[in-house]
Amino acid sequence: MSLFAAYPRAKWTRSIKRAIERGAEFYLSRELHREGKHYEPWYRFHYPTHYYYDILVGLNFITTLGFGDDRRLQFALSLLKEKRRSDGKWNLDAIHPDLAGPIARLYARNPPTPFSLESSGQPSKMITYLALKVLKNSA
Repeated sequence: MSLFAAYPRAKWTRSIKRAIERGAEFYLSRELHREGKHYEPWYRFHYPTHYYYDILVGLNFITTLGFGDDRRLQFALSLLKEKRRSDGKWNLDAIHPDLAGPIARLYARNPPTPFSLESSGQPSKMITYLALKVLKNSA
């Protein structure tokens, strides 16, 4: 679905619109941020995202697709607002690979090289930009 968020709306066909609606309903009806066991990296903001996923990534594509006013996003949007710093910015919570929790065992013998454009735990231009974009698209 995130691909369609980047694809020009003028080029959306009826089939694409149906696929977006079905995908959004799947995503929203399950409130995927609550699916399964609590997975801590899901609640940390990362950039660049690579193949990892977090709540901000999900909020970004679902609000860009036009579903920002859906009540089922309230939990994720409230989390986003809670993470905002008093100066109006958001921190980069972690860099990839985010090896906290059970995933660390997979990389115990051969840990990957971390990659970051900004410092973890510090205000992030990209996280702040994406968070503001989400809030604008959910207003």
